[in-house]
Amino acid sequence: MKIKRMLMLIIITIFIMPTSAFADTQSKNINVSFNEINIKVNGVDFKGDNMVYNDIIYLPIGDLSKLLDLSVYYYKPTNTIYMGCLPAGNIAESCKLYDEPKDVIQKGLNNIDVAFNNVNIKVHGETVNAMTISYKNTTFVSLKAACEILNIGVKYDVSTLTAYVGGQANLNNVTYNSYQNGFSDNQKNLYAEPATGDMQGWQKIRGHEYEGIVEIYYQLNRNIQSIKVKDIRNVDLNKIVEWVDDNGIKRYNSVGDIYQMFYHFGSYSTEWFDKKFGDLYTEWLIVESINAEKIVSDYLGMTGQNQRQNNITLTPDAKFKTIE
Repeated sequence: MKIKRMLMLIIITIFIMPTSAFADTQSKNINVSFNEINIKVNGVDFKGDNMVYNDIIYLPIGDLSKLLDLSVYYYKPTNTIYMGCLPAGNIAESCKLYDEPKDVIQKGLNNIDVAFNNVNIKVHGETVNAMTISYKNTTFVSLKAACEILNIGVKYDVSTLTAYVGGQANLNNVTYNSYQNGFSDNQKNLYAEPATGDMQGWQKIRGHEYEGIVEIYYQLNRNIQSIKVKDIRNVDLNKIVEWVDDNGIKRYNSVGDIYQMFYHFGSYSTEWFDKKFGDLYTEWLIVESINAEKIVSDYLGMTGQNQRQNNITLTPDAKFKTIE
């Protein structure tokens, strides 16, 4: 009953608080790559800035609007940027053309201080369901997420570091996967060995950068690829944690219960959890955000096994199992 009451409190908090309340106002340092990707729109080179973070290509709002040939407006009451069509009524009347100042962006790898999700983005009235990144005076938006709303194809050719938008995105030999050219040092270290114990019959991926906190397993059955991830950190799920809710009331919950809360509501309240739970949330998020599918895909691609697997389906099989 205690966890149910706590979850109800979170649900109420999420729905009564304005969207901007979950904006990440604190600066965070991340590693990104600027302007190392070529972009072609319907086969024509596109001139503009781009950024790659966690294998996702982002464009500044101004450049993205030019690529999509859409006007951009800003509606202050809800801190929302509209690209393209505006909703009828007061919003359309109150919107102003958005002209975001943009800093000169140098090419190459950089460690930068950013803020996440501090503005809402809509394309033709539909919310872009992807993280936004604000760097200095520029807001970056996922190229792929914006194009998906407009049913515009986006594919990526690793060999030429080129993203194809529109016409050429349907080429069979171009796949939107990783922006890396060839195999990185981390990929070259990957190998597999037969699993034992309760995972007998699976292959265990070794040599990845997360070996100290998770074990990654895969299994190929004809055209089906299954993946399982086990959290092997020494975490006491029964440990009681004291925290304070938005009303100043002290609450006590086990680490396991709090992890369940993170899992079910994290996509809506990342910044809220970070402020309330600090390192506990950060450590959980590190495991949750591991892209096991990509690690397995990198290994299979490096060893040529992807070529023998057609129409692979990644099954969601128990995303995480904690070893107590």
